[in-house]
Amino acid sequence: MNNSTTLWDKRFVLINIIFFLIFSNISFFYLYPLALQAMGSEDYLIGLVMGLFSVATVISRPFMGKLAASQGEQRLILWGIGAILVASVSYAFEQSFGPAVILTRIFHGVGFSAFISGSFSIVAKVFPSARRAQAYAVVGAALMSASALAPPFGEIIINRSGFTLLYLAASLAALIALALMAMMRSTLGTGGPLQQARPAGYITMIKDSSLCCLLLSTLIFAHCQSTVVNFLALIAQAKGTLSGRFFLTAFAVAIFLLLGFGKAIDRFGKRRFLRLSYPLLVAGLFLIPSMLEANIFFVPAGLFGVAMGLLFPAHNALAADHGSKEEKAGVMSLFTAVYDTGFITGAVLSGWMAQTLGLDHLFSLTSLIALSGFILVLFSPIQDK
Repeated sequence: MNNSTTLWDKRFVLINIIFFLIFSNISFFYLYPLALQAMGSEDYLIGLVMGLFSVATVISRPFMGKLAASQGEQRLILWGIGAILVASVSYAFEQSFGPAVILTRIFHGVGFSAFISGSFSIVAKVFPSARRAQAYAVVGAALMSASALAPPFGEIIINRSGFTLLYLAASLAALIALALMAMMRSTLGTGGPLQQARPAGYITMIKDSSLCCLLLSTLIFAHCQSTVVNFLALIAQAKGTLSGRFFLTAFAVAIFLLLGFGKAIDRFGKRRFLRLSYPLLVAGLFLIPSMLEANIFFVPAGLFGVAMGLLFPAHNALAADHGSKEEKAGVMSLFTAVYDTGFITGAVLSGWMAQTLGLDHLFSLTSLIALSGFILVLFSPIQDK
């Protein structure tokens, strides 16, 4: 861990640029449900296919962590971005639902897992521990900038040129990231492969009531995010509007808060911001069906954006506060795996709910799930160290 107080240096800037490009690639595929729908897929199949990406990411995570330690982060990042590029090009050759779609989605997820494992290992070395929430907020701003810009740009591409050009745009983002990483890998030098301590005791970790409650809150938060990411485009289409405006508004608000409130979260307490933010998430989710129909998208989008902008760095920084120095890697591995699991449930479970109950009821029920998260952080023993 970098113990200096300097947050910004060349390594930090470069890794955030690469984060932006790779998450632009991922965010273009927020619109992939529309392609699956055009292929004739039903809602539950759409949820399943979207969820396979996160399943592959979670299952491969322990293996990728070992590769980062034994082979070095830079090499793993290059392999991961390369796999993302190959998968992105492959989508263009799949015109109907079948095994190729499933295999491409899985390969895409494995590549993303490799990228995350390598890049987050580098980030852990770059970030000063004294400015933890602010550091996670900057990374979150890079990720959400990509999430804000890629979907509306992707909608324009689809409307004008179809899905093939969307896949090529996603491929271009990955290609630029790969070139940057290949040309500037020495800038991200971390002194070679990590020397791992003894294997993390995950059972012991989750016996910590504070960490266990935080992980449950993380699962709830990620599930709610995933539901919006995977099904907002479908409900917007059903209401006769576009999802890009919602994503642009929500992520613009989130980015503003991430850049402006990182220090405040460090100063006034991360747990306090969890408690303040969850009610906004509940309200935003509940209002999506009615206000999209009334073309007042900016209200739920704004509420959702505020919640994301505060809950993301608070959860990350609280997780990093747990465990000894030797346990940090294990704690953060567990945390990111739980976060990814929420994106699986948000795709698969919400897909089943949409198929069974309809899209309007899906978002109403998801708001109740967010309400359970608020109750959890209100009464649980989550420690703010």
